[in-house]
Amino acid sequence: MTSIRRLQHLTKEITESTSKIDAFIEKNNLPEPSFEESYPAVLTLPEDLEYTRRTALEALDELRDHLLGPLGVISNAVTDMGDLTSIYGIEHFKLAKNLPANSSLTIPELAKKSNMHFSDADALIRHGITRRIFLQKEDGTISHSAVSKTLATSPGIASYVGGNLSNMWVAAPHLAAAMEKWPGSQEINQTAYNIAHGTELSFFEHIGSHETNARKFAESMTFMQSAPPLKADFALEYDWDRHANGVAVDVGGSEGIIAFKLADKYPDMQIIVQDRPEVVALADKHARTNIRFQEHDFFATQPVKGADVYFFRWILHDWPNKHCISILRALIPALKPGARVVLMDAVIPEPGVLSLFQERTIRDYDIMMRVLFNARERSESDWRNLICEAYEEGTFEIVEVLRPRGSQLGFLVIEWRG
Repeated sequence: MTSIRRLQHLTKEITESTSKIDAFIEKNNLPEPSFEESYPAVLTLPEDLEYTRRTALEALDELRDHLLGPLGVISNAVTDMGDLTSIYGIEHFKLAKNLPANSSLTIPELAKKSNMHFSDADALIRHGITRRIFLQKEDGTISHSAVSKTLATSPGIASYVGGNLSNMWVAAPHLAAAMEKWPGSQEINQTAYNIAHGTELSFFEHIGSHETNARKFAESMTFMQSAPPLKADFALEYDWDRHANGVAVDVGGSEGIIAFKLADKYPDMQIIVQDRPEVVALADKHARTNIRFQEHDFFATQPVKGADVYFFRWILHDWPNKHCISILRALIPALKPGARVVLMDAVIPEPGVLSLFQERTIRDYDIMMRVLFNARERSESDWRNLICEAYEEGTFEIVEVLRPRGSQLGFLVIEWRG
């Protein structure tokens, strides 16, 4: 039997996958996909069709690279910086926000409304149009596309774009220089970010000294965690029933998003949420009978002794190994036999398990962790090695590694033996 040629195979996968999605759209009377202003920001699909969508995107990604060819792949990667440049400029000058809904403006009108010179606005808008940010009408005026409307109206998206690009994108080109200057460094102030901003402060210290940057970063993190793979509900997939009448400490728990979910489900559980003073000051007014907030630096000795579980959600991936070890060891004086340390963090599959398309997103995060913190994303074996380095043999057991379906984060459950 003659084998199907690669381009034909990819085209067939795309056709079959999109046909299934199109049938779902038609059956459920959903709007036809478009870039018109009225189209919703997200096409929500059932779980089986999310897999189908990913299959189509993976095939499209490979097909595109085949059609570009090796030289085209390299050239395209370099010129993609134009996309970041224009979307950052569009957000910075609030061009999308300044464009009225269900209306249109000329470019000079939108430039004036955004306090920009015409030629500067023209460059950003026209590049944006090529990426389907904005639409140009037949009379030459500019109106919203579904993309620009989302940028203008979705809560947190502006801070996600502005905060991420002003912090990460500015620093990213300096990664190679940082690697040359501090090869293999695990110091949080020997990073690409430090070179870019000319500071000896760590990322968190530096943005914390600038109120606007700190606010944007916090808002961008809130937006990121609203994405389906990072939904807080996944935190409930751990076996919290075993601690229903116990004490839980949410270390670095911010304003208590997980704590409130636990308190609703387990009214007899006592929950302590620990974070920086400025976070606790804002969150403390939301305390409940079984939730209290506590100032704590997780590098310092854990003040809550004898709790049943110490929970870290998406904390350690921000820190190099040596700092993670310090954080984990700071718990030791507080741990009673049988206590659990639950790490909810990215547990990346070993190379080759995922498609290149899926793995690229993880590797993007990994690069950004290095740019900002000299940190990294970790595989299960990386986590096991880290935990074994933090705690002496015989004092602990890794009792479970769990990856909830659909979640970007997994659980590593450590039980203390003492």
